Amino acid sequence: MDLKNKIILILVFLISILCFGAVSCFGFTVTAQVDKFKISREDSVFLKIEVNGGKAELDLSMIKDFNVIKQGTSSSFNYINGKSERKSSYQFVLQPFSMGKLRIPAIKATRKGETAFTKEIIIDVEDQIVNPDEIKALFAKAFVAKDQLFTGEQTVFTLQFFNSRRLSGVGFEKPPEFIGFSAKPFEEEKSYSRIINGVRFNVTEVNYLLIPPKPGVFTIDPAVLIARVTLRSNSSNSFFLSERSKPVRVISNPVKISVLPLPQFDGIQNLQTQRVDEFSGLVGQFDLVSNIDKTDLQAGESATLTIKISGAGNIMDASLPEIDFNSDIFKVYDDHPVETIHLTSKGYTGFKIFKKAIVPVKPGEFEIKPVSLIYFDVDIQDFKLISTKPVVLDVSPSQEIHLVEQPKTLKKDKSIVKKEVALVNKDILEIKEGLKVLKNYREIDLLLFVLFLSIPAILFSGLKLFIIIQKKEIPIEKQMIEKAKLHLKKAGKLNKEGRDFLSHLYTGLVSTILAKGHKKGETVTIKEAGTILKDASIDDQKIQQITALLENIESIRFGGKILDENKAKELLAKTKQILKMICIALVCMGIFTFTPQKAIADSTATFIDAIKDYKAGEFEQAAMKFEIIAQNKIKNPYLYYNIGNAYLKAKDIGHAILWYERAKRIIPNDPDLNFNLDYANGFVKDKKEDQIKIVEILFFWDKLISVKLIQIIAVCLSFIFFIWAAIQAVRRQKVFSGFGIILFSIFIIFTAIVFVNYYKQVALVNAVIVTKEAPIRSGMTETATKLFTLHAGTKIKIIQQRDGYLKVKFSKDKIGWVAIDQAVII
Repeated sequence: MDLKNKIILILVFLISILCFGAVSCFGFTVTAQVDKFKISREDSVFLKIEVNGGKAELDLSMIKDFNVIKQGTSSSFNYINGKSERKSSYQFVLQPFSMGKLRIPAIKATRKGETAFTKEIIIDVEDQIVNPDEIKALFAKAFVAKDQLFTGEQTVFTLQFFNSRRLSGVGFEKPPEFIGFSAKPFEEEKSYSRIINGVRFNVTEVNYLLIPPKPGVFTIDPAVLIARVTLRSNSSNSFFLSERSKPVRVISNPVKISVLPLPQFDGIQNLQTQRVDEFSGLVGQFDLVSNIDKTDLQAGESATLTIKISGAGNIMDASLPEIDFNSDIFKVYDDHPVETIHLTSKGYTGFKIFKKAIVPVKPGEFEIKPVSLIYFDVDIQDFKLISTKPVVLDVSPSQEIHLVEQPKTLKKDKSIVKKEVALVNKDILEIKEGLKVLKNYREIDLLLFVLFLSIPAILFSGLKLFIIIQKKEIPIEKQMIEKAKLHLKKAGKLNKEGRDFLSHLYTGLVSTILAKGHKKGETVTIKEAGTILKDASIDDQKIQQITALLENIESIRFGGKILDENKAKELLAKTKQILKMICIALVCMGIFTFTPQKAIADSTATFIDAIKDYKAGEFEQAAMKFEIIAQNKIKNPYLYYNIGNAYLKAKDIGHAILWYERAKRIIPNDPDLNFNLDYANGFVKDKKEDQIKIVEILFFWDKLISVKLIQIIAVCLSFIFFIWAAIQAVRRQKVFSGFGIILFSIFIIFTAIVFVNYYKQVALVNAVIVTKEAPIRSGMTETATKLFTLHAGTKIKIIQQRDGYLKVKFSKDKIGWVAIDQAVII
């Protein structure tokens, strides 16, 4: 065999070995392993899937008995004895939905068109804890200070977490929900240690103040806590040896609370004042005292009466009891009440102080009758009357004749600390009632702003820049008006008794009606025509005339009636008259206002009705009516503020924050708005750290000045700069020198701020969760995996909108899809 043939044989041999090696690399297998086969209902299973041969797509949709949580993936590559080996490892945590023998079915793995399956695994889930040493490292306990309450009585709900080992990643999978209660979390949680059965546990305690607004039997469902607990494995051949911790899931106990209604109150006869006093609404234990700074004074001299209500309970609801003053003897002036209220382990405790400046106008001896208050005492479980002592004033004649004036503001007691009390419907600032609420604050449109900004440049640049005309689409109403004119012109030239005449006449009238409704089309029904004209604020009498004319033309055209020439001329004249009226209305509306006068009148009436509903406590009705005004293209921050207030009073946190945020875009520094928005945000469950954005640092001015004012300043600076440039050009001097550079720089800064605001409106779109809970899923279906849950009022960033879903970002590691009806764009 010659050298050439030997070389060929060697090459064939080498190619065969390589091909065999390559084939062996393409094949793959998949296996599944778990860390245990018997667990408790509160435990979880660690599932590890290994793919020999490289990465593959796993189908876990057949796992129905467990909640699947992905933990991570890893891959490795080895080359041993001329053979390559790739491995990919996928880790999951499985949480059981029920007890019994639960299945982990065969899992399908797909790679490059090939398919492989794991073996089925059975997990035995029992009620009792299988391995207390592992699971009892973490457990939870819930209880209330008092499980039988009266309506309005407060109690403290306590949730304790016990752990005896080092934990990581502790957090709520499901926080406690207080359905049927007004709940307020304590600002600080407690941490301490406790020894149980010889084992030292670290205890974390979270407290909530609960107040039931109505009677009934309520159950607070268990809270669910997840964490990772450190484990030790003595098995040398365990494939889980590298795992130093495992996930655990702990459920607290449910808590049942019975709420009794308050007994029927029939009034209590006050022997001191000889009248029947009313129930104050306070529930708890309270005290009432009063004092006056002086009892001997002259007529016209001021004395300060101080009334203090203190105790434990719904003290934040306390108001000044009725005081019987003789208006012929006393002039009375109120001072601002001062309060110090704390949230303690017993609930709300503190006091409220009310002061009145009393000025007697006549000399003599006068008595200020006792001040009384009726509250429900939770200890004696009955209504209780408390009263102050009567005050006797000795008023001597005044030395001088003078007019009684309102005294100066009373000095505050420095020992009293005024503190915000966070309770819905009590301490938010009130709505705006002036007609300025109906003023339109709409910013200058982007195209209009650019046009205004360009006018000075166009004038300065000369004739060439005047040639560039921005093309603009012809408005629909103008298109339909031109169409109507064309058809009526054709109808005037045709035989009045022919069918073509009626066709052009009909099209002309329909086009005129559609023009008023900013719509395109060929036909319209009588009902649709009436709706279009009514929405366009046409007078009812004219609507009847137009619809009657349309009905007459239709009956002649389609009903086979005979049309003589005189009747035809009459119909044509009426149609032209209507067209002329519509054209004049459109021109007038374009010149004088963008809002029809009837719409303004309707908005004013709706606004007054909304104010009445708000003051009557019909907050949902008030919110709806305020929103109707906003839908009439009225962009007003105070209107949005009112809507937010109404929703907050109705305890709809999501919609309240939505409208507050819309108002803040227009008046970012309004103190009332910011106070109420901060207050509403205090009820939002989902918290995240505030991140400083470079854009907001660079363009901080837009937080100090309204967007519309910045737009106007930018346009004015444009005129000033180009007037300066024209003057410098006439003088044949440099434009960009000294004053010109400064002026141009300021102009560029304000213009940049305007365009950044436009960018924020288009690119940086935010939304607010408006439903009580909104599941954030991995895909755009209801069956997609729930990644996490957001709650009402949470502000999120919109990344994408598609097929009825929004792709949202809450934080860096929390991104997913939410249904469009659960989150509303700001």
